[in-house]
Formats: sequence, structure tokens, C-alpha cells
Amino acid sequence: MKKETIKKFLIYSCKILLLVIAISLLIFAFLSGAENSGALKNMPNALPWVILLIFVLVAFRWQIAGGILVIFFGIFTIIFFGAIEFLWILFLISLPIVILGSILALAGASDR
Repeated sequence: MKKETIKKFLIYSCKILLLVIAISLLIFAFLSGAENSGALKNMPNALPWVILLIFVLVAFRWQIAGGILVIFFGIFTIIFFGAIEFLWILFLISLPIVILGSILALAGASDR
């Protein structure tokens, strides 16, 4: 019984952390250039984080599929942002997304 409690805590922690990351980056991207051009013109900067938020919401319902989508999104951020060249992007944005998505997918797969 104790293993199951730890597993549920880990799963919910990953989901909540991903939700916080997605919402935080969405708000930052949406408002980062809003003072000059207006918030609606800055929407293309926020679009990737809207996609991450959708993937996280998918993970709340379908854990394995959502986890895999989050992993692919994390890999996309490594490529798109050139995170290999900028290690702070790699360690603060891309790798946490990939790791949390992996935990969700593996925990969901272990239920089967």
C-alpha cells in the first residue's frame, strides 16, 4: 500500500509541476513583448506554451499518451531553442519537461 501512495504522489507532483511550468512560461511569453506591440500581437510567442499546456491537460486524462507528447515537446524545445548551445535553457526549460514527461509515461506504463 505504501508503494502505491508514493507512486500516486509522484504522478500528481509531476502533473502539477508541468502545469505550473506551462502556465508560467505561457504568461511570460504572452506578456514579454506586450508593452511595445500589445498582447495580441505577441500571441505567436506564446503559441508553443499553449501547446505544452494542452499536452499537460492530455496527461491529466491519458497519462501515457500525455507523457509521450510532453517528452516530444521537450525534445522539440531542445532543437527549436538551440538548447545544446545555451545550457541554461537546456537545464531550466527543456530537461525538466523531458524528465517529467518520462516519469508520467513510465508510471502510466507500469500500471498496465
